[in-house]
Amino acid sequence: MKEIASSWVEISKRALRTNLNSFRSVLRSGSVLTAVLKSNAYGHGLETMARLCVAEGVTRFGVNSLEEALRIRNLFPSIEILIMGEIQNPSEHKDTLADSAFHVVFSRIETARILSSLVPAPKLHLKVDTGMGRLGTHDDSLRAVLSELKDSGIVPDGICTHFASTEDVLEHKYSLMQIRKFEEAVVTAGAFGFKNLIRHACASASTMLFPDAHYEMTRIGISLYGLWPSMQTRLSLHLSGNKDFRLDPVLSWKTRIVHVQNHPANSFIGYGSTFQTTYPTKVAVVPIGYYEGLDRKLSSNGDMLVLGKRARILGRICMNMSMLDVTHIPGAEVGSVVTVLGKDGEESVTADDMADRTHTINYETVTRISESIPRIVVD
Repeated sequence: MKEIASSWVEISKRALRTNLNSFRSVLRSGSVLTAVLKSNAYGHGLETMARLCVAEGVTRFGVNSLEEALRIRNLFPSIEILIMGEIQNPSEHKDTLADSAFHVVFSRIETARILSSLVPAPKLHLKVDTGMGRLGTHDDSLRAVLSELKDSGIVPDGICTHFASTEDVLEHKYSLMQIRKFEEAVVTAGAFGFKNLIRHACASASTMLFPDAHYEMTRIGISLYGLWPSMQTRLSLHLSGNKDFRLDPVLSWKTRIVHVQNHPANSFIGYGSTFQTTYPTKVAVVPIGYYEGLDRKLSSNGDMLVLGKRARILGRICMNMSMLDVTHIPGAEVGSVVTVLGKDGEESVTADDMADRTHTINYETVTRISESIPRIVVD
């Protein structure tokens, strides 16, 4: 595959195993680890990651959409799949939603009525809005939904919520308030006769920080792939006394030099003539650009690795090409491997490095890598 692809992504089995073992070491007994594979497994390749996770003993997946769930179902006919996003027009998808191993999150009673009528019916998880302000119900609307469920004879299997700001702060007053509101919602559901529900609230950061909120299920997303939700999360975990929790990045992104030119001083490089050399410069061209998912804000503002050395990106990133300064790298030539994201020798370019330079988060850095780029399993 490397020989025909302009670039490729390497997925490390060893790193995935490290990350899963880290979470299993802190997970409360009885809580099912759900590996979240939404958005093409955060850019890592949905089918590739599904196979690797099953090989590592994962028994439940989380996705955003029915389309993602069906891609996993084609690989694994009976594995449990949590569908977390709102399903548009569920009545139009009755045949595919009739799956007893699907766990479907719902906010509206209309959705619950449709799904509960299917044979076999998927498991239904009521979404509670405890402060995210997105999907779910709360307060009087929650009680109204619970009342309608009871009157309709619909028994939900689970109840869930989502934290809003655990990743963004060192103090967790807001998250603790959400936990309290969620537990109050569970009590309210019990008052309507809905007991022994599968409860879940924690994503990656909250799983690390709030062991009492692991409940019956946790949803591990960004950190499954070896990326910290934020620096605040990492600091909070270390301040809590757990300094041994380890995450290793699963993904490396690589390409090859396809052309080399030598330019004299005062030469312009790329669109808009935004970069001008100040010394005789050896420029290497690599066949990836913003179409492939390389953020254009890295233009003259980022690095790649060539033969273990950092090579600065020169000028504007193009749709399908970028230019690098390899003047200082003897041996850089057509065919040389270039690490766009990952480690080469003692040097590394991380998703956090890219995110810092492009004013975004590591989630976006990896999820924007084009799905068309092949994912290759290594280790």
